[in-house]
Amino acid sequence: MIWFVRLLVLAGGVTLTGGAAAALAALLADAGLLGTCFEGACAYAAIFVAFPLLWLGLFAAFVTGWIWYARRRPRP
Repeated sequence: MIWFVRLLVLAGGVTLTGGAAAALAALLADAGLLGTCFEGACAYAAIFVAFPLLWLGLFAAFVTGWIWYARRRPRP
């Protein structure tokens, strides 16, 4: 049962961090922080540069927090 719960937490973490990374990349592109939008260049920068880097960073923070929480929690 514990493996199922861990799998659900991991799937939720992947989904939530991916969604947050997509939203942040879109906001960065709309704000013009990824360069000029001439012929959609900012959208390509958001999809191929900002999104993967943001997702990697957010997922690493999620895993770090999950490990930190699991070590601090008392075992039954």
